[in-house]
Amino acid sequence: MKAKFLLASLAVALIPSLSFAAGGPEVKIVGTTADRTDVASLQRGARLFVNHCLNCHSAQYMRYNRLTDLKLTPDQIKQNLMFTTDKIGDTMKAAISPKDAKEWFGAVPPDLSVMARSYTTERLGAYLRGFYKDDTREIGWNNLVSPNIGMPHVLHELSGTNTVKATVFKADGKEVKDDSAAKALAQKAFIASNTMATFEHHVEKKDNKVESSYIVKTMVPGTDGRMTPPQFDVAMADLTNFMDYVAEPHKAKRIQLGILVMFLLSILLAAAIWLKKEFWKDVH
Repeated sequence: MKAKFLLASLAVALIPSLSFAAGGPEVKIVGTTADRTDVASLQRGARLFVNHCLNCHSAQYMRYNRLTDLKLTPDQIKQNLMFTTDKIGDTMKAAISPKDAKEWFGAVPPDLSVMARSYTTERLGAYLRGFYKDDTREIGWNNLVSPNIGMPHVLHELSGTNTVKATVFKADGKEVKDDSAAKALAQKAFIASNTMATFEHHVEKKDNKVESSYIVKTMVPGTDGRMTPPQFDVAMADLTNFMDYVAEPHKAKRIQLGILVMFLLSILLAAAIWLKKEFWKDVH
C-alpha cells in the first residue's frame, strides 16, 4: 500500500515536466531560473520589458500604476518606464500601431499579458534563451523551444549570436542495433549536455519503411554580446519574473494569504484534537 502511495506521489510530481515535454521538444534548462519573490529582479525585468518587448508587443491588462507594487514610486515609473504614454493609469500598449504591425509582420504580435500563464515560466524562460542563428530562414533566426517561430531574436545584442549543433541517433544495424539502443544513446547525450539542449523524436516513412530517429540539439556559443552568458541568463530570469507578475499581479498576496489560512487551520485542528481527547478521556 505504501509503495503504491509513493508511486502515485511520484507521478503527480512528474506532471509539470511531462506537460512541458508534451508542448514541443523536451528541453533541458541550464542556468538561472526565475524567482517571483525577488523584487529587485522584478524591477529589472520591468525595465527590460519596456525597452525590448513593448516596441511590438502590448500588455493590455496591465496598468503602469500597478508597478507601485514593485516598490517603485509614480515618478520613477514615469521617468524610467513610460515611453508610449504620459498617463500613469494607462495600460501597457505597444509602441507600434496594430495597422503598421500587420503590414510589416503579416500579423499583429500577440499581447503578453497572460503569456506566462499559458506558456509556463519554465518554458518561457527557456524560450527567451533558446534563439540561435539559422540562415535557412528568412528572419535569420530559429528557436530551440519553439522551432520555426516567426519572431526574430530582438535581444541578440545582449546575448550575442549562438548556433546549434544537432546530433542524430538512429538504428543502422551496425553501431546501433535497434531503436531502443538509439533512444538510450540520445537520452544519455541529452542528459550529459552541459548547456541548453532539446531532445526530439522523429518518425518518417521512406521507401515504404518507417524510420525512427532521435535528435539532440545543443546550444553552441557564438559571437559575444553586451552580456556574458551568465549575465544574460539572469536578465532572462528577470524578464520571466516580470512577465509572471504581469500575468498574475495578486499571486504573491494570494500565496501569503493561503499560508496564513493554513496556519490558522492548523491551530484549529490542534484545538479540535485537544477537545476530542478531553470529551472522550473518561469513556472506556
